[in-house]
Amino acid sequence: MNIDVFERLPIQITIHLFTAIAAFFLGAYQLMRKKGTRHHKQVGWVWMVLMVVVAVSAIFIQGFEGSSMPTLWGFSPIHLFVVLTLYNVPKSIIEIRRGDVAAHASSVRGLYMGGMVIAGAIAMMPGRLMWHIMFGD
Repeated sequence: MNIDVFERLPIQITIHLFTAIAAFFLGAYQLMRKKGTRHHKQVGWVWMVLMVVVAVSAIFIQGFEGSSMPTLWGFSPIHLFVVLTLYNVPKSIIEIRRGDVAAHASSVRGLYMGGMVIAGAIAMMPGRLMWHIMFGD
């Protein structure tokens, strides 16, 4: 990992990076733990807040892709995950409050896979900023 690059990162990327890392590991922890407990609910709220911060901070990351990915008003296709996240966070909360555990579980798994795994994999592609941060190329 290229530690020196952290000193030069804009604040929105720093916030996005560290909250995404926290959400990735906390989400994995949540998915492996027993569901429905008080602990699950408390950790779940923290994870949901982290996901919103990850999504909102991504809105302010424009023009740092480091690749030839097409953009529209400074937004690249990876920004679609912002919309999906900001839709699925409240949706999953509404589902569990209505008692629809299966729909909530499906939404949260989808949010984790899309917002963390798929978006993270895209962000780590060669030539993109995260590739340069992680591997120094």
